[in-house]
Amino acid sequence: MKTLKLILLFIILVLLPILYVVVDSTNHKKVIKIAIGSRVDAYAGYAKEYAKEFKKHGIKLQLVETKGSVDAQERLLKDEVDFSFVQGGTEKKGVLALANIMYEPIWIFYKGTHIKDLKDLKGKRVAICEKGSGILPVTLELLDLVGINGFNSKFYHLPSSRAVKYLKSGDIDAMFYIASADAPLLSELMSMEGVNLLNFKASESYKQFFLKRNKHFEIVTLYKNAFDMKKNLPKQTYKLLAKNTLLATHGASDNMVRLMLKIAHKLHKKVGVFHAENTFPNASLLKIKQHRASKRYFREPSNYYEEHFNYWLAQSLNKLHNYIVRFFFPVLMIFGFFIEVVIPAIHLYGRRKINRWYDIVNKIDTKVSVLDLKVAKERREKLRNILAEIRSTDEIGSHHMAEFYALQNQIINILDALEQRIKTLHQTHSKF
Repeated sequence: MKTLKLILLFIILVLLPILYVVVDSTNHKKVIKIAIGSRVDAYAGYAKEYAKEFKKHGIKLQLVETKGSVDAQERLLKDEVDFSFVQGGTEKKGVLALANIMYEPIWIFYKGTHIKDLKDLKGKRVAICEKGSGILPVTLELLDLVGINGFNSKFYHLPSSRAVKYLKSGDIDAMFYIASADAPLLSELMSMEGVNLLNFKASESYKQFFLKRNKHFEIVTLYKNAFDMKKNLPKQTYKLLAKNTLLATHGASDNMVRLMLKIAHKLHKKVGVFHAENTFPNASLLKIKQHRASKRYFREPSNYYEEHFNYWLAQSLNKLHNYIVRFFFPVLMIFGFFIEVVIPAIHLYGRRKINRWYDIVNKIDTKVSVLDLKVAKERREKLRNILAEIRSTDEIGSHHMAEFYALQNQIINILDALEQRIKTLHQTHSKF
C-alpha cells in the first residue's frame, strides 16, 4: 500500500506536469497568415523576414496580398488572416493593436517644377491610390484640408505600381504614396527624370491642425543624399509628415501574439532612416484597443523560461509555473494552516470536557487522608456523579480516548481512597 501511494504521488507531482508540458507545447497553429499590400511594397519585404523567423519556431507564415490597410483589416475581422500591417489613421473598430513598428512618411511625387505646395495640386490629375488602401483616407483628409476634392481636381484610384508608370509617362501630375524608407518604389521615384518630391515646409502647421481633430502625424526629416550619395539623392533636405504603422490582429492567441511581438522587436529595434535604435516597437498613441498579450509583453519582454528554453516549451512551463504559484501554493498554505492551527484547535475544543472534569477531580483529590466524615461523603457523592456523567457521554473523539479512560481510572482510585477514609472514620467513631 505504501508503494502504491508513492507511485501515485510520483505520477501526480512528476509525470502529469511533464505530460502537460509536452502536450501543451505542441498545441498551437502550425500555419498562420499575415495581410500585406502588394508584393512590391515594403510590407512584403518585412513579411518575408517575419516568415524566416517564424520558421525557426516551427510555424509557416503565409503572405496574403490585399488592396491596402483598409482591405487588410476587413480580412482580419473576418478571420481570413491572423495578423496585418495597418497604417495609422485607418484603424477599424474591433481590430486589436499589437504595437507600432515603423514610421511611414507621406510621399507626394509630382511631375515638373510648377507644384511647390499641397494647394498647388488643385485642378491637377492626382493618383490617390486604389480603394481599400490605407493611403486613401489619409490622402483625402489632407487634400480636403486645403480645399481640393473630386469636383475641382481629377482623382485616380490606382495601385502604387501603376501610378508610378502613369507619372513617368505624364498621364498624371502627382501621386500619393505612404511607405517606409525601405519601399522598393521609392528608389525608382527618387531617380526618375522630371519627377520631384513635395517638401512639407509647413509640416508643423499641419501637425498642430490635425491635433485639434485628435489625429496625430509625426514629422520626419529626409536629409540630402540620404538615399544615394553618388547620385546625390535626394538633392535637398525634406520635411515630411508621417504616420505610425502598426501590427494588428483580431483572433490570434496570446502566445502567437507574444511570438509576433518578439519577432517584431528583433526586426524593428534597429536604427532606421527616420528613427533611433529601440524606438520600435512601441505601444504609444495607439488609437485602437491594445491586445492583452501585447500589454503583458511590454511589461515583461522576456522571462527566465524564454531565455533558457525554446519559445513554445517556455510558454508551457510559464503557464505551469503560474498555476503552481496561483493555486498550488495557496492550497498548500491553507492545508498547512489546517494542520497547524485548525486541527489543534479542534483537538483543544474536543478536550474541553475532559479538561473540565480533570479540574473538578483534581480539586476533590486534595488532602483525602485528613477529611472529616461529612466532607468525605460529599466528595464521594460528587465523584460518583461525575463518573456517571463521564460514562454516559458520547462526545469524546477517538484521539482523546487515552485521556478519557485515564480520567476514569483516576476517579476510581480517588473513590477507593475516599471509601477507605470513610471506613476508617466509621471504625474510629465506633470505638468511642
